[in-house]
Amino acid sequence: MGDSMQNERDSAVNGSSLNDGLNGGPNKPDLRAAMRLYIFIFILLLTIGALAQTLHFEIGMIVTQVLLILLPALWFLRRHRVDISGFARLKPLRAGFVPTIIILAASMWVLNMIIASGMVTGLMEFGYEPITVLEPPETLQEYLILLLVLSVFAGICEEVLFRGAIMPSMEGHGLVPAVVFSSLLFALFHVTFLNLFSTFILGMVMAVVVIKTGSLWGGILYHMANNAIAVTYLYIAGQQETATEIDPQGYWVLLPLFLVAVAGSYFSLRLLQKQSGIEPLLKNRKNWLPRGWFSAAFVAAVILFLIMALLEFAIGFNWFGLAEL
Repeated sequence: MGDSMQNERDSAVNGSSLNDGLNGGPNKPDLRAAMRLYIFIFILLLTIGALAQTLHFEIGMIVTQVLLILLPALWFLRRHRVDISGFARLKPLRAGFVPTIIILAASMWVLNMIIASGMVTGLMEFGYEPITVLEPPETLQEYLILLLVLSVFAGICEEVLFRGAIMPSMEGHGLVPAVVFSSLLFALFHVTFLNLFSTFILGMVMAVVVIKTGSLWGGILYHMANNAIAVTYLYIAGQQETATEIDPQGYWVLLPLFLVAVAGSYFSLRLLQKQSGIEPLLKNRKNWLPRGWFSAAFVAAVILFLIMALLEFAIGFNWFGLAEL
Protein backbone atom coordinates (compact mmCIF):
# COMPACT_ATOMS: atom_id res chain seq x y z
CA MET A 1 0.00 0.00 0.00
CA GLY A 2 1.45 3.39 -0.99
CA ASP A 3 2.17 6.16 1.47
CA SER A 4 -0.73 8.31 0.25
CA MET A 5 -3.20 5.45 0.61
CA GLN A 6 -1.89 4.65 4.07
CA ASN A 7 -2.19 8.28 5.12
CA GLU A 8 -5.72 8.34 3.74
CA ARG A 9 -6.67 5.30 5.79
CA ASP A 10 -5.00 6.73 8.90
CA SER A 11 -6.87 10.02 8.52
CA ALA A 12 -10.14 8.16 8.11
CA VAL A 13 -9.77 6.70 11.58
CA ASN A 14 -8.78 10.05 13.07
CA GLY A 15 -5.09 9.36 13.02
CA SER A 16 -5.18 6.18 15.08
CA SER A 17 -2.85 3.38 14.03
CA LEU A 18 -4.58 0.06 13.71
CA ASN A 19 -2.98 -3.01 15.15
CA ASP A 20 -1.94 -6.08 13.19
CA GLY A 21 -5.09 -7.93 14.21
CA LEU A 22 -7.09 -5.29 12.36
CA ASN A 23 -5.00 -4.34 9.33
CA GLY A 24 -2.99 -7.50 8.83
CA GLY A 25 -2.81 -11.21 9.34
CA PRO A 26 -4.57 -14.15 7.70
CA ASN A 27 -7.99 -13.28 9.14
CA LYS A 28 -8.16 -9.79 7.64
CA PRO A 29 -11.48 -9.26 5.81
CA ASP A 30 -10.99 -8.47 2.14
CA LEU A 31 -13.11 -7.82 -0.94
CA ARG A 32 -13.78 -11.48 -1.65
CA ALA A 33 -14.85 -12.18 1.92
CA ALA A 34 -17.14 -9.13 1.85
CA MET A 35 -18.71 -10.26 -1.44
CA ARG A 36 -19.40 -13.72 -0.06
CA LEU A 37 -21.12 -12.14 2.93
CA TYR A 38 -23.06 -9.79 0.67
CA ILE A 39 -24.41 -12.39 -1.76
CA PHE A 40 -25.33 -14.70 1.12
CA ILE A 41 -27.39 -11.97 2.81
CA PHE A 42 -28.82 -10.84 -0.54
CA ILE A 43 -30.20 -14.33 -1.19
CA LEU A 44 -31.60 -14.50 2.34
CA LEU A 45 -33.27 -11.12 1.75
CA LEU A 46 -34.99 -12.24 -1.46
CA THR A 47 -36.18 -15.56 -0.01
CA ILE A 48 -36.72 -15.69 3.75
CA GLY A 49 -36.93 -11.90 4.09
CA ALA A 50 -39.46 -11.50 1.29
CA LEU A 51 -41.60 -14.32 2.69
CA ALA A 52 -41.49 -12.90 6.23
CA GLN A 53 -42.48 -9.41 5.02
CA THR A 54 -45.31 -10.85 2.94
CA LEU A 55 -46.77 -12.62 5.96
CA HIS A 56 -46.51 -9.51 8.19
CA PHE A 57 -44.62 -6.45 6.99
CA GLU A 58 -43.52 -4.91 10.30
CA ILE A 59 -42.53 -8.19 11.97
CA GLY A 60 -41.02 -9.40 8.73
CA MET A 61 -38.90 -6.25 8.47
CA ILE A 62 -37.59 -6.71 12.00
CA VAL A 63 -36.76 -10.35 11.27
CA THR A 64 -35.02 -9.31 8.04
CA GLN A 65 -33.02 -6.51 9.63
CA VAL A 66 -31.94 -8.27 12.81
CA LEU A 67 -31.65 -11.94 11.86
CA LEU A 68 -30.75 -11.73 8.17
CA ILE A 69 -28.67 -8.54 8.05
CA LEU A 70 -27.29 -7.59 11.46
CA LEU A 71 -26.39 -11.01 12.87
CA PRO A 72 -24.47 -12.21 9.76
CA ALA A 73 -22.59 -8.88 9.70
CA LEU A 74 -21.64 -9.24 13.38
CA TRP A 75 -20.65 -12.87 12.77
CA PHE A 76 -18.45 -11.70 9.88
CA LEU A 77 -16.67 -9.17 12.09
CA ARG A 78 -16.25 -11.70 14.90
CA ARG A 79 -15.03 -14.44 12.56
CA HIS A 80 -12.28 -12.20 11.23
CA ARG A 81 -11.38 -11.09 14.78
CA VAL A 82 -11.25 -7.42 13.94
CA ASP A 83 -11.17 -4.59 16.41
CA ILE A 84 -14.72 -3.36 15.80
CA SER A 85 -13.97 0.05 17.28
CA GLY A 86 -11.25 0.68 14.70
CA PHE A 87 -12.28 -1.45 11.73
CA ALA A 88 -16.00 -0.61 11.78
CA ARG A 89 -15.41 2.86 13.24
CA LEU A 90 -17.78 2.05 16.08
CA LYS A 91 -16.69 5.08 18.08
CA PRO A 92 -18.68 7.85 19.76
CA LEU A 93 -19.97 10.58 17.45
CA ARG A 94 -18.91 14.11 18.31
CA ALA A 95 -21.94 16.23 19.18
CA GLY A 96 -20.87 18.98 16.79
CA PHE A 97 -21.52 16.68 13.82
CA VAL A 98 -25.17 16.04 14.73
CA PRO A 99 -26.77 19.25 13.33
CA THR A 100 -24.66 18.99 10.17
CA ILE A 101 -25.72 15.41 9.55
CA ILE A 102 -29.42 16.15 10.10
CA ILE A 103 -29.38 19.16 7.75
CA LEU A 104 -27.50 17.14 5.15
CA ALA A 105 -29.93 14.22 5.46
CA ALA A 106 -32.97 16.49 5.07
CA SER A 107 -31.48 18.34 2.09
CA MET A 108 -30.38 15.20 0.27
CA TRP A 109 -33.72 13.51 0.92
CA VAL A 110 -35.52 16.35 -0.86
CA LEU A 111 -33.15 16.10 -3.83
CA ASN A 112 -33.54 12.32 -4.08
CA MET A 113 -37.31 12.59 -3.70
CA ILE A 114 -37.56 15.06 -6.57
CA ILE A 115 -35.32 12.90 -8.79
CA ALA A 116 -37.31 9.73 -8.03
CA SER A 117 -40.60 11.57 -8.50
CA GLY A 118 -39.51 12.89 -11.87
CA MET A 119 -38.60 9.39 -13.03
CA VAL A 120 -41.95 7.96 -11.92
CA THR A 121 -43.88 10.81 -13.49
CA GLY A 122 -42.00 10.38 -16.76
CA LEU A 123 -42.74 6.66 -16.88
CA MET A 124 -46.41 7.33 -16.19
CA GLU A 125 -46.57 9.13 -19.53
CA PHE A 126 -45.92 5.72 -21.10
CA GLY A 127 -48.56 3.90 -19.09
CA TYR A 128 -46.61 2.99 -15.97
CA GLU A 129 -48.70 2.67 -12.80
CA PRO A 130 -46.68 3.28 -9.62
CA ILE A 131 -46.47 0.30 -7.31
CA THR A 132 -47.58 0.75 -3.71
CA VAL A 133 -44.69 -0.92 -1.90
CA LEU A 134 -45.50 0.62 1.46
CA GLU A 135 -48.94 1.65 2.65
CA PRO A 136 -48.90 5.11 4.24
CA PRO A 137 -49.61 4.92 7.99
CA GLU A 138 -53.12 6.12 8.78
CA THR A 139 -52.88 6.46 12.56
CA LEU A 140 -50.27 7.79 14.98
CA GLN A 141 -49.66 4.27 16.28
CA GLU A 142 -48.99 2.94 12.77
CA TYR A 143 -46.69 5.89 12.13
CA LEU A 144 -44.65 5.25 15.28
CA ILE A 145 -44.36 1.53 14.55
CA LEU A 146 -43.23 2.23 11.00
CA LEU A 147 -40.78 4.80 12.31
CA LEU A 148 -39.29 2.22 14.68
CA VAL A 149 -39.04 -0.45 11.99
CA LEU A 150 -37.80 1.58 9.03
CA SER A 151 -35.79 4.24 10.83
CA VAL A 152 -34.28 2.63 13.93
CA PHE A 153 -33.93 -1.02 12.90
CA ALA A 154 -32.99 -0.38 9.28
CA GLY A 155 -30.69 2.49 10.19
CA ILE A 156 -28.68 0.42 12.65
CA CYS A 157 -28.66 -2.97 10.92
CA GLU A 158 -27.93 -1.84 7.36
CA GLU A 159 -25.19 0.54 8.47
CA VAL A 160 -23.43 -2.19 10.44
CA LEU A 161 -23.48 -4.36 7.31
CA PHE A 162 -22.57 -1.85 4.60
CA ARG A 163 -20.51 0.84 6.31
CA GLY A 164 -19.33 -1.27 9.24
CA ALA A 165 -18.39 -4.56 7.55
CA ILE A 166 -18.44 -4.37 3.74
CA MET A 167 -16.91 -0.93 3.10
CA PRO A 168 -13.94 -1.33 5.50
CA SER A 169 -13.14 -4.69 3.90
CA MET A 170 -12.50 -2.86 0.60
CA GLU A 171 -10.51 0.07 1.96
CA GLY A 172 -7.20 -1.62 1.25
CA HIS A 173 -7.84 -0.58 -2.37
CA GLY A 174 -8.44 3.05 -1.35
CA LEU A 175 -11.26 4.94 0.26
CA VAL A 176 -12.89 6.16 -2.96
CA PRO A 177 -13.19 2.66 -4.52
CA ALA A 178 -14.55 1.36 -1.21
CA VAL A 179 -17.14 4.14 -1.03
CA VAL A 180 -18.24 3.77 -4.67
CA PHE A 181 -18.45 -0.02 -4.80
CA SER A 182 -20.07 -0.50 -1.38
CA SER A 183 -22.65 2.13 -2.37
CA LEU A 184 -23.35 0.30 -5.62
CA LEU A 185 -23.90 -2.91 -3.66
CA PHE A 186 -26.17 -0.97 -1.29
CA ALA A 187 -28.25 0.26 -4.25
CA LEU A 188 -28.57 -3.23 -5.78
CA PHE A 189 -29.56 -4.58 -2.36
CA HIS A 190 -32.74 -2.47 -2.41
CA VAL A 191 -33.88 -4.20 -5.64
CA THR A 192 -35.75 -1.32 -7.26
CA PHE A 193 -34.72 0.15 -10.59
CA LEU A 194 -36.64 3.40 -10.10
CA ASN A 195 -34.69 4.21 -6.94
CA LEU A 196 -31.37 2.72 -8.05
CA PHE A 197 -29.67 6.07 -8.64
CA SER A 198 -31.09 7.80 -5.56
CA THR A 199 -30.18 4.83 -3.34
CA PHE A 200 -26.67 4.81 -4.78
CA ILE A 201 -26.29 8.52 -3.94
CA LEU A 202 -27.73 7.84 -0.48
CA GLY A 203 -25.12 5.15 0.10
CA MET A 204 -22.32 7.41 -1.14
CA VAL A 205 -23.28 10.25 1.20
CA MET A 206 -23.63 7.95 4.21
CA ALA A 207 -20.23 6.42 3.45
CA VAL A 208 -18.67 9.89 3.30
CA VAL A 209 -20.35 10.83 6.58
CA VAL A 210 -18.94 7.74 8.29
CA ILE A 211 -15.43 8.47 7.01
CA LYS A 212 -15.52 12.19 7.76
CA THR A 213 -16.92 11.77 11.26
CA GLY A 214 -14.74 8.73 11.98
CA SER A 215 -17.82 7.11 13.50
CA LEU A 216 -20.29 4.53 12.25
CA TRP A 217 -22.84 6.32 14.43
CA GLY A 218 -22.66 9.20 11.97
CA GLY A 219 -23.93 6.92 9.21
CA ILE A 220 -26.53 5.41 11.52
CA LEU A 221 -27.82 8.88 12.47
CA TYR A 222 -27.96 9.92 8.81
CA HIS A 223 -29.73 6.69 7.80
CA MET A 224 -32.24 7.01 10.63
CA ALA A 225 -32.91 10.67 9.80
CA ASN A 226 -33.37 9.92 6.10
CA ASN A 227 -35.84 7.11 6.74
CA ALA A 228 -37.63 9.07 9.45
CA ILE A 229 -38.21 11.93 7.01
CA ALA A 230 -39.52 9.47 4.40
CA VAL A 231 -41.92 7.83 6.86
CA THR A 232 -43.10 11.22 8.11
CA TYR A 233 -43.70 12.33 4.54
CA LEU A 234 -45.75 9.19 3.93
CA TYR A 235 -47.76 9.87 7.05
CA ILE A 236 -48.43 13.49 6.15
CA ALA A 237 -49.11 12.81 2.47
CA GLY A 238 -51.47 9.98 3.36
CA GLN A 239 -52.01 8.99 -0.26
CA GLN A 240 -52.25 5.29 -0.85
CA GLU A 241 -51.42 5.49 -4.56
CA THR A 242 -47.83 6.62 -4.12
CA ALA A 243 -45.95 9.12 -2.04
CA THR A 244 -43.63 10.00 -4.92
CA GLU A 245 -46.11 10.91 -7.65
CA ILE A 246 -46.13 14.61 -8.48
CA ASP A 247 -48.25 16.46 -11.00
CA PRO A 248 -45.90 17.47 -13.86
CA GLN A 249 -47.61 20.87 -14.05
CA GLY A 250 -46.70 21.46 -10.42
CA TYR A 251 -42.96 20.97 -10.83
CA TRP A 252 -42.32 24.69 -11.06
CA VAL A 253 -43.58 24.94 -7.48
CA LEU A 254 -40.75 22.61 -6.42
CA LEU A 255 -38.04 24.79 -7.94
CA PRO A 256 -37.50 26.94 -4.80
CA LEU A 257 -37.48 23.79 -2.64
CA PHE A 258 -35.01 22.17 -5.02
CA LEU A 259 -32.69 25.19 -4.88
CA VAL A 260 -32.86 25.29 -1.07
CA ALA A 261 -32.07 21.56 -0.94
CA VAL A 262 -29.09 22.01 -3.28
CA ALA A 263 -27.79 24.87 -1.12
CA GLY A 264 -28.38 22.89 2.09
CA SER A 265 -26.54 19.85 0.70
CA TYR A 266 -23.60 21.90 -0.53
CA PHE A 267 -23.05 23.94 2.61
CA SER A 268 -23.58 20.99 4.98
CA LEU A 269 -21.03 18.95 3.01
CA ARG A 270 -18.60 21.86 3.19
CA LEU A 271 -19.22 22.15 6.94
CA LEU A 272 -18.75 18.40 7.37
CA GLN A 273 -15.41 18.65 5.60
CA LYS A 274 -14.36 21.59 7.77
CA GLN A 275 -15.41 19.87 11.00
CA SER A 276 -13.62 16.63 10.14
CA GLY A 277 -10.28 18.12 9.18
CA ILE A 278 -9.75 15.05 6.96
CA GLU A 279 -8.20 15.50 3.55
CA PRO A 280 -10.76 15.48 0.69
CA LEU A 281 -11.28 11.91 -0.50
CA LEU A 282 -10.82 12.69 -4.19
CA LYS A 283 -7.42 14.30 -3.63
CA ASN A 284 -5.56 10.98 -3.56
CA ARG A 285 -7.98 8.98 -5.70
CA LYS A 286 -6.30 6.45 -7.98
CA ASN A 287 -9.23 4.27 -9.02
CA TRP A 288 -13.02 4.38 -8.89
CA LEU A 289 -13.52 0.68 -8.19
CA PRO A 290 -11.47 -1.77 -6.11
CA ARG A 291 -9.32 -4.35 -7.87
CA GLY A 292 -11.20 -7.61 -8.32
CA TRP A 293 -14.64 -5.96 -8.11
CA PHE A 294 -15.94 -7.97 -11.09
CA SER A 295 -16.61 -11.41 -9.68
CA ALA A 296 -19.13 -14.25 -9.76
CA ALA A 297 -20.76 -12.88 -6.61
CA PHE A 298 -21.18 -9.43 -8.18
CA VAL A 299 -22.61 -10.92 -11.39
CA ALA A 300 -25.06 -12.96 -9.32
CA ALA A 301 -26.11 -9.80 -7.44
CA VAL A 302 -26.69 -7.94 -10.70
CA ILE A 303 -28.73 -10.82 -12.12
CA LEU A 304 -30.89 -10.97 -8.99
CA PHE A 305 -31.39 -7.22 -9.17
CA LEU A 306 -32.34 -7.34 -12.86
CA ILE A 307 -34.88 -10.09 -12.19
CA MET A 308 -36.53 -7.98 -9.52
CA ALA A 309 -36.35 -4.86 -11.70
CA LEU A 310 -38.01 -6.76 -14.54
CA LEU A 311 -40.77 -7.84 -12.17
CA GLU A 312 -41.12 -4.22 -11.04
CA PHE A 313 -41.67 -3.06 -14.63
CA ALA A 314 -43.89 -6.04 -15.45
CA ILE A 315 -46.26 -5.09 -12.64
CA GLY A 316 -46.03 -1.35 -13.26
CA PHE A 317 -46.75 -1.64 -16.98
CA ASN A 318 -49.16 -4.52 -16.38
CA TRP A 319 -47.39 -6.94 -18.67
CA PHE A 320 -49.13 -10.29 -18.83
CA GLY A 321 -51.88 -8.99 -16.55
CA LEU A 322 -49.63 -9.16 -13.48
CA ALA A 323 -51.22 -6.07 -11.92
CA GLU A 324 -54.44 -8.01 -11.39
CA LEU A 325 -52.76 -10.88 -9.59
